[in-house]
Amino acid sequence: MIDNRGYALVVVLFVSAIIFALGAAVLNMSTNEYLMSCYARDYTMAYYLAEGGVQEALSILKDNPAYTPGTNWNTMGEGQYKVKISSKQGGDSILITSTGKVRKAEVVLNVNAKLYIEIDEEVYPDPPHRNVEIQILSWHCEGPI
Repeated sequence: MIDNRGYALVVVLFVSAIIFALGAAVLNMSTNEYLMSCYARDYTMAYYLAEGGVQEALSILKDNPAYTPGTNWNTMGEGQYKVKISSKQGGDSILITSTGKVRKAEVVLNVNAKLYIEIDEEVYPDPPHRNVEIQILSWHCEGPI
């Protein structure tokens, strides 16, 4: 007669190892999905911070075409943004570079715009009325989005 004691132990250990491996794989997949969703959230927030910086610069430029923003980071919510305005050669064309940053995520928006400034001295002679129109020529995003 053959002794089968211990055979059940081998089967139990084998099944336990398979269940452990499956559990580890599911845990690894769920951790990766969580990290990817966090990165996507941060990049989306960084994009909207950069876009907010561009919109703020456009709004201020409409009132003051000579506006030059500071070089410091501005904090908003969980992130920061910084805006740089540089004149392009040729006069009334400008480049607005806005960077949004949330944790490790960083998005840069480059907006090329043209300013049309019309001074109307007849309506408001002192100080003269200034009508500023801004035309967006291009809008380019640097980042994973």
